[in-house]
Amino acid sequence: MSKTQPKNLVANYIESVWNNGDVATLENLTTEDFLYHLSGQSPRDRNNMKLFLEVVRVAFPDWRVQVQEMIAEGNSVAVRWSGTVTHKGVFHGIPPTGKQITVCGINIYSIEEGKISQEWEQMDSLGMLQQLGILPK
Repeated sequence: MSKTQPKNLVANYIESVWNNGDVATLENLTTEDFLYHLSGQSPRDRNNMKLFLEVVRVAFPDWRVQVQEMIAEGNSVAVRWSGTVTHKGVFHGIPPTGKQITVCGINIYSIEEGKISQEWEQMDSLGMLQQLGILPK
């Protein structure tokens, strides 16, 4: 597999699944045993990932991130991303603030047989909570 194939797969995944909330595409681009790991939380399988994406889309309906950098090596792709989103719905018990915030993070994707098998995400959750006014700056 060339370096562009995993990059194209991940770029398509980010655009379809994260930016457009297309959970049907999640099934097409990931393996059956796909796992999503977010900053020390229990891993989510595909079904729990779909639920998580729905929660994110309700809380931040304009969720859209841009890839700042993408690096592929073997069966792994690393992505540094950022975006500006508006808090318009309940998120983890936090009522909507209407605030527009900037989010950023780094995700690492594992590719198996042309599909994403795992996604690890480290995002600036502290900065997110500070911008929402939940935690002091």
